[in-house]
Amino acid sequence: MAISFDEGLDLDEVLENLSDADAGVRRVAVMELRELDEDDAIPLAVKALSDSDANVRKEAAQVMDEFEGAETIQALVGALADSDEGVRTTAAAVLAETQDPTAGPILMQGVGSTNIFVKAASLHGLRGLRLAESEPLALENLEHAEPTVRRESVGVLAYLKSVSILPVLMNTAANDSDENVRRAAIGSLVYCPDDQVTETLTKGLSDDNWLVREESAFVLGKIAPTSAVNALIDAMSDEYWQVRVKTAAALGKLKDPAAVDVLGQALSYNISNLRKESAAALGEIKSPNALPFLQVATEDVDPDVRKIAQWAIDQINKGD
Repeated sequence: MAISFDEGLDLDEVLENLSDADAGVRRVAVMELRELDEDDAIPLAVKALSDSDANVRKEAAQVMDEFEGAETIQALVGALADSDEGVRTTAAAVLAETQDPTAGPILMQGVGSTNIFVKAASLHGLRGLRLAESEPLALENLEHAEPTVRRESVGVLAYLKSVSILPVLMNTAANDSDENVRRAAIGSLVYCPDDQVTETLTKGLSDDNWLVREESAFVLGKIAPTSAVNALIDAMSDEYWQVRVKTAAALGKLKDPAAVDVLGQALSYNISNLRKESAAALGEIKSPNALPFLQVATEDVDPDVRKIAQWAIDQINKGD
C-alpha cells in the first residue's frame, strides 16, 4: 500500500486537478497519487494512462511502480502499445521490476500480442517471476523473426536455469543470426556446468562479432574451466582490446602458468585497462616466471598499473 506523506492531501482537489485543462497541473496531480490509498489511486492512475498528453501518461506509468495487483499490471501491459515511446519504455521498465505474482498470466497474455514491443516487454517482465509456465512461451518465441523477441526469450529461459533447456541455449549461442541474441545466449550459460558449455563458449571466442567474443571470455572467467586455457591464450591476440581485457581476467581465474607469457606481453600494450587486468591476472596465477614482466610494470606511466604490478609481485613472493 502506498505510504501517505501528507495527511492533508485532499482527494477532491486531486480529482479536480486530474481534470484540469493544463497538462502540467494534471501531471502534478498524477504524481500526488503516490500519496493516496491504493483503492483510490489505482483507478485514477489507470485513467491517467489514457490522458491526451504523453507526459501525463508517462507519469501515470511511472506511478504504477508504487502499486500491485492485476489491474495495475493489465494497465501497464496496455501502455506498452502507447503511441509515445516514452510512455512505452516507462511502462516496460516498471513491468521489468515487478515481483507481483498476479502479473504472470497477464504478461503471458501480452506475449501473444502481434505488437513486437508489447511481446518483447512482456517477455522481459516474465524473467524475474521465474514461472515454469513461461518456458513453453519462451521456447516458441525463440524462433520468432524479430531478434528483440528472441533475445528476451533467451532471458526468460536463462532465469529459469533449467538443465533441460541447456541444449537450446547452446544452439542459440552458436547459431542465431543476430549477434545480440547470440550474446544474450552466451551470457545465459554463466550458471551452467562448465563441462557442458565450455565448447560452446570457446567457439564463441571466434564469433564474428566482438561483443559476443567479449561475453564469451567473461563467462569463461566466471566458470573457469581448465580446458579453456588454450582458447583463451589465443584470444589474447583478438583485434579488440575490450575482448583481451575480459580474456586476461579469465586467464587469471584459471590460474594456469601457461598464460604467463601472453599476459606478460600484454603489459606493454598501450591501453592501460589491459595492462591493469593482465597484471592482476599474473598476481592470481602466482608464477615466479611473471616477475620479470611485473618488475618492468612497476615503472608504468599509469599509477594504477604500478600499484597492481606491485601487488602481483607481493602475491608471488608470498606463495601459496
